[in-house]
Amino acid sequence: MTTNRRSASRKDAFRIGALSFGDRQADIDCLVWDQSETGAQIEVETPDAIPNEFTLVMTAYAKPRACTVVWRRERKLGVAFAV
Repeated sequence: MTTNRRSASRKDAFRIGALSFGDRQADIDCLVWDQSETGAQIEVETPDAIPNEFTLVMTAYAKPRACTVVWRRERKLGVAFAV
């Protein structure tokens, strides 16, 4: 059995988002599997192209969140939201 090390419980999100890198490169689409107040689990087509820091934009109604990658597994990334 694995131990849950998250500081906040995650809720299923299953929504489309985008990773924004400012002017450095074009946005990359992603799928947000779940999220909490402190982070999210996302999936991208090309994980090797994703830097360790970016801005996650989920909807027009949600505030963009600065993110840091904390783990990578195949096409999924675990990210922590900047405070």
